[in-house]
Amino acid sequence: MKSFSFLLGVLFYFLSIGDTTGQIAPTPVEPITKPIPVPITPNGNPTNNGGTTTPLEKQPTTDLGQEAKEAEKKKKKEESDKQEEERKIRFNERQEQLPQAKIWGQQLFRDKSIEIFSGNRDIKAIDKYLLGVGDEISVTIWGRTDYSASEPIDEDGYISLSNPYRGTHIPRLYLKGMRFDEARKAIVSRLKNHMNVNNSQASITLNYSRSVTINITGEVFDPGSYTIPAVNTAFNALVASGGPSQIGSVRNIKVFSSERKVRTLDVYEFIKNPKIADDFFLVNNDYIYIPRAERVVELEGAIERPYFYELIEGEDLLEVIEHAGGLRPDAYQRNIQIIRYENDEEKLIDVDLATLYRSNSNFELKNGDRISIDRIEQAYANYVTVKGAVRLPGSYEIKSNSTISEVLIKSGIIRSAIMQKIYVKRLREDLSIKYIPINIFDVLKDSTSAENLVLKPFDEIEVKYKADFIDKYNVKIYGAIRQPGDFEYSDSLTLADVLYMANGIKLEATNSIAEISRLKLDEKGNRTYVVFKELPINSELVIEGAENFSLEPYDQIFIRKSKDFETPQNIQIDGEIRRPGLYTMQNKEERVLSLISRAGGITEAAFLEGAQLIRRREGLVLLDLEKLLDEGEKSRFNYILLPGDRVIIPTHKNLVSIAGRVNHPHIKETAEIELMERDLELAKLGTPIEQKEYLLDREKAKIKNPLKVNIPYHEGKRANFYIKEYGAGIDRKLGGRKRLVYVRYANGAVKKTKSFLFFKKYPKVEKGAMVYVDEKEVKIKKVKKNPVNWYRVITDSLAVVTSGLTIYALIAALQRQPEQ
Repeated sequence: MKSFSFLLGVLFYFLSIGDTTGQIAPTPVEPITKPIPVPITPNGNPTNNGGTTTPLEKQPTTDLGQEAKEAEKKKKKEESDKQEEERKIRFNERQEQLPQAKIWGQQLFRDKSIEIFSGNRDIKAIDKYLLGVGDEISVTIWGRTDYSASEPIDEDGYISLSNPYRGTHIPRLYLKGMRFDEARKAIVSRLKNHMNVNNSQASITLNYSRSVTINITGEVFDPGSYTIPAVNTAFNALVASGGPSQIGSVRNIKVFSSERKVRTLDVYEFIKNPKIADDFFLVNNDYIYIPRAERVVELEGAIERPYFYELIEGEDLLEVIEHAGGLRPDAYQRNIQIIRYENDEEKLIDVDLATLYRSNSNFELKNGDRISIDRIEQAYANYVTVKGAVRLPGSYEIKSNSTISEVLIKSGIIRSAIMQKIYVKRLREDLSIKYIPINIFDVLKDSTSAENLVLKPFDEIEVKYKADFIDKYNVKIYGAIRQPGDFEYSDSLTLADVLYMANGIKLEATNSIAEISRLKLDEKGNRTYVVFKELPINSELVIEGAENFSLEPYDQIFIRKSKDFETPQNIQIDGEIRRPGLYTMQNKEERVLSLISRAGGITEAAFLEGAQLIRRREGLVLLDLEKLLDEGEKSRFNYILLPGDRVIIPTHKNLVSIAGRVNHPHIKETAEIELMERDLELAKLGTPIEQKEYLLDREKAKIKNPLKVNIPYHEGKRANFYIKEYGAGIDRKLGGRKRLVYVRYANGAVKKTKSFLFFKKYPKVEKGAMVYVDEKEVKIKKVKKNPVNWYRVITDSLAVVTSGLTIYALIAALQRQPEQ
């Protein structure tokens, strides 16, 4: 019985692995709860072709331990992503602080031309990537056969392709040190021996890159050891350290490895052919050494990329020009200059670059050489210039025997040209100018004419227009005309012509006049004077005789506006009026009462004491509508209205307001805060003028929008009643004073408190008025001068007096000595 079971197990084994031809046996039916793997794209992400199923390795499980592992794995990934984001921020800040590259090629490691792959996952490996221990390979087959595996290369260099969930047993495969493209072929080949992959698609990607530690030394901004994913080449690794320093080489960077020969990294070769980076993959504990740049030269002038360049052995002048992108088209090659420092002196060396190119030779450069390539200031000289009355003005090529007629035929003389004479402007050898007169008729008629000169480089031919010799005059028209302005004069121009070209006379000139001013010369022709002519304009806007009135140069026409013509002007009345709105003025004498009558009169809700008249550009005009209605048309408030005036009649108001320096809590608390802010702002300002300007602005804001409290109206009461009854008295602490109490009425009128000896007469209060308690003027404190240090003054004075007495005593002693 045991033998039978053993034989049955062997039979199932061979059925599962297939026969020797590579065909796999039929796959046993799987449980319905086991999802089918889906196709995976080359970057390792599932496609939508297989629904929402996932590879077998990613199956959900009811094992609580597995769920905990997945949660821990997710948490670690989030922490890793956060650390990576912080590292990128620090890296970008460091890159921005690096100085501008001095030697061309250093900028590649500073301006993000090359990036470093910092994350180990989701990295696409190139074909030449060398696999090593720790790399994780993801293999997915879909189509006729479904297979999915994601396995790392173990310590022995092998990868396992077996899938215990599917019962697939495949021998492990050695991949360490193999290129990634070769590894893909080896994996597919191994899978073919154990399953049917015909009519199926395969995706083999690097799911996780191992980390390697690289040591960077020499002339580098941040030398040290760096742990980076192995998909980075030496070029990427140098970015992590900031790249070569200002004196670091970009042509002779050495890569030392325990597994390969010493490699030399040349940034210039990498710029020409970026594929050479594939030969600079790194293994653990590799060293990158950046020596000092030994031979650096500078190119300036007419070169495509002026900069400092590093040269290696075998490179000289022609090679450095090639590194710099070549010469510009306007470069002067016959004489380039090289400044060289040698034997404690500066030397200037002239080199004929054109000869070097022709002879296929070179010029040796030394460290510190500065090559200057001049531009050709005058790019070409074989031309003449034609301008003026020709169809195609501009520059024309000339040859050794080119004549004036040939160039003029090319440029094309137009009919408005003066043919009798042109001038050829020629530059002599001493840089003086010579004018040569030429008759165009003779030149064009007979090309063998003596005047048909042979042209020289830089000659300039100007053909004059006939119009250049004709004076141009204008006549001008102003006033009530549709298009005032200037019109060119002609000897056939009449007044009717100008009126037509100006689009005719406006209506406001009806029954007015047209005035023409004309410039005249006196009898001797020495002085000018002006005469005037007036022509009437009839009701049909016609000027009689305009068709026969000839104009002369400098004439000016004024179409006068009629005095009796007035455009309609509007005024407005709003508020408690029966027909409020915009009204056209009847005449220039219309008054307020007339407007109120036309508007249907006031309503029962009208608040007469608050009526206001607002006038454009003048502001508030005091209006007492109650007196106006009582006194009638003879009232002094029955103003003559002006265009744009607006009368406002508000609704009844039964309230009075109080504001300013009163003890009412609502006002006082705000005022105290306001005063603290005022004192603080005054302390900040440096000069008295600034302080006065601040106080003025504050006063304007206070008047425009005062903080107030509305209270009921008491008939016949004065301002002091409202202050005591509702304002809790005057706030003297904050600057309020009895003499500064005033009332602002609803119509804009203001009355102040009057004083007689010790008595105060407060103004009466009406409905809608505001009782205001002003504050005393803020005095600006003068800046105290530094106190006089009298001790210092006395000691300095005594020192001066003592010095003077000493000098006097010495002089007196010298004068008393006997003569020898």
